[in-house]
Amino acid sequence: MLLSPNKISYVLTHLGHHIPEIDRDNILVLKESESVPENTSGKLIFSLRGAKEPEPVMVTWRGKKIPVLFGQSHKRESVFQIDQKGNVIFHHDLLSSAFYLLSGQQEYEANETDQFGRFPYNLSIQKKLNCVHLPLVNYYFEMILEGLEAHAQLNNSKIRRRKLFDNFGFFLSHDVDRVAFYHPFNVLYKIKQIIGLAPVNYSKIKAARLFFQGVFYNLNPFRGEDPWWNFDWMMNLEKRLGIRSTFFFLKQEDRFDNSLYKYHYKKIKNLITKVSEDGFEAGLHGTMRSAIDAKNLLQQKSEFSRVTGIEPVGIRQHYLRFSIPLTFKNQQGAGFKYDTSLAFAEHDGYRNGYCWPFHPFDFENDKMMPIWEIPLVMMEVSVLNYRKAGFTGLQEAVAHYTAEAEKFGGIFSLLWHNCRLSDIEIPGVTEFYEHLLKEIMQHKPQPVRGIDIYRKINAL
Repeated sequence: MLLSPNKISYVLTHLGHHIPEIDRDNILVLKESESVPENTSGKLIFSLRGAKEPEPVMVTWRGKKIPVLFGQSHKRESVFQIDQKGNVIFHHDLLSSAFYLLSGQQEYEANETDQFGRFPYNLSIQKKLNCVHLPLVNYYFEMILEGLEAHAQLNNSKIRRRKLFDNFGFFLSHDVDRVAFYHPFNVLYKIKQIIGLAPVNYSKIKAARLFFQGVFYNLNPFRGEDPWWNFDWMMNLEKRLGIRSTFFFLKQEDRFDNSLYKYHYKKIKNLITKVSEDGFEAGLHGTMRSAIDAKNLLQQKSEFSRVTGIEPVGIRQHYLRFSIPLTFKNQQGAGFKYDTSLAFAEHDGYRNGYCWPFHPFDFENDKMMPIWEIPLVMMEVSVLNYRKAGFTGLQEAVAHYTAEAEKFGGIFSLLWHNCRLSDIEIPGVTEFYEHLLKEIMQHKPQPVRGIDIYRKINAL
């Protein structure tokens, strides 16, 4: 894979977020078959492999095994060397390796999706190499920065690094898919679960018990608040801990593929107003259709703004349904400033290998896009439902991802649905969730909303 000049510039632009000054005139990019010109001195020299598919090589860097996607198998001993003329020569194709992950090239070239139109984790290079837990692009950039520092030292100067956050940023968000546990549709759905026509995460006996509870709830004129209408509890908890999160709201559309509410419902409208007035962020949760239908997405955003008086800055697509670069183009055309959908549904980790915000790449026009992507690192469903790792596995994963974010001054992004905070369905989840947030905050992150991250990265 030989990168075009625009693709090389795309990678260097993102590298530039980590270091204020990059002298691109001092960078020489060669094809693998090309030799360093005889009179070259004091340059940073990258070599492009030209391989059509990744040819990974495990490189030991700072005591850690890091897979470099386009590597030189006979040069594993070091990342770079300095020749007699003061050139810093990188052994592996770090530019192509970073571009492949950051741009989402693997999913752009994929010809297979799952039942929801998503690029599946099982087809990913991260699954193949067992490296989804590592923000590889951050590691590649660190390798390059180490070479830049060595080059600066040769010239009796220093480079200035910068982090997005002094420690790391904690981006907590909630997709408001479902707000009524005892909605008649959900109660009747329990019948399908009981007779085996629908999946269920608990026993059929419990499903039957919940069915009768739902019937009684709907017949009881003195019923209390629905278990999924837990927003006061969520926001009060976050306020106590010094957190302000982002809520993404999903409208009803296309029968039951999306939510069972609309923006103009009084209760929903009041909730969105309260979220905004209390310092939280209200964003749009794009419906299933909106991921591939530009007109549909624009209508949703216009309706949201008209009903609530809030112009949403950010979006996350429902079910993490995404098509690269089409969905980004739709979002950008609708006026969104950032998206935060890019994660694997089946596994937590780094879908694009990066724990910083980044610009998408438009393959069809060979250029960087202005909209920002704030990568989603963990969705509770990925760990609890897909991986079935339980609370212990989720807690261990959070500890790992916060450590990675801290290492690079980046972001740990956590999505937790309001409808996954019910002890009726998941016993002990509210106590665990509160403990988890307290544990994260003990690491002294900067709690941020999506709009805060957008403003911060856009100002670099």
